[in-house]
Amino acid sequence: KSVTFSYKYYLYVFNIAGIYIILTVGLDLLSGFTGLMSLGHAAFLAIGAYTSAILVDQLGIPFELSLIITPIIVGLFGFLIGFPALRIEGMYLGLTTMGFGFIVKRLIIALREWTGGSAGLQVSKATFFGITIRNDWDNYFMIYTFAILAVIIARKIIKSKLGRAFMAIRDSEQAAQASGINLAKYKMMSFFISGMFAGFAGVLFAHTNHFISTDHFDVLLSIFFIVMVLVGGVGSIYGAVLGTLFVVIMENLF
Repeated sequence: KSVTFSYKYYLYVFNIAGIYIILTVGLDLLSGFTGLMSLGHAAFLAIGAYTSAILVDQLGIPFELSLIITPIIVGLFGFLIGFPALRIEGMYLGLTTMGFGFIVKRLIIALREWTGGSAGLQVSKATFFGITIRNDWDNYFMIYTFAILAVIIARKIIKSKLGRAFMAIRDSEQAAQASGINLAKYKMMSFFISGMFAGFAGVLFAHTNHFISTDHFDVLLSIFFIVMVLVGGVGSIYGAVLGTLFVVIMENLF
């Protein structure tokens, strides 16, 4: 029995790592490639998880549609949080995004008719075009398919004009501005895209965990996400993947 338990637990941990990879790849675009600090990514994950749970289970929207709608909604939250980034940077921006995390937690508790408040919320299994994702192996294949896609998309962004603008801002805002890069536009876009990645991760978290509560999205988790990116090497997409796997496995299995 313990062998079955441990194998199931290992698979569960691996699945969580896969979900976090999607988020940290997006966080690396923001922090590693644009040079903007965020300690609010657990809040973006939470908004994604709760939005999808409400859309699918309470409003009857198909899971496939939630995978599209939810990241856009979370991206818009990212866009709003991007506003302070136009005026402040570094640790001050980090603290502002951390404050956003506390606000989201209070909101989740306050909107208990929708969110279940501090008691949490049961979430249905993901159903893909009529096929229900039933167990951890199904989750594994779904999560890692999306994680690979996230890495491919992130790498495409880095190699594009958008990615070059992000890196120019990171290297020197003055030089970027002098070369005609609109700082406000690209900083907001970086927050929007990073929010979308986190929102997508939130959808998968809700529908593979089947239960969500504010305890899952602590501010400490936001710090962990930054650590994952740092461990893998800031400004490296593959580094974010390896850093996430390393931190999640070390934290849960040792």
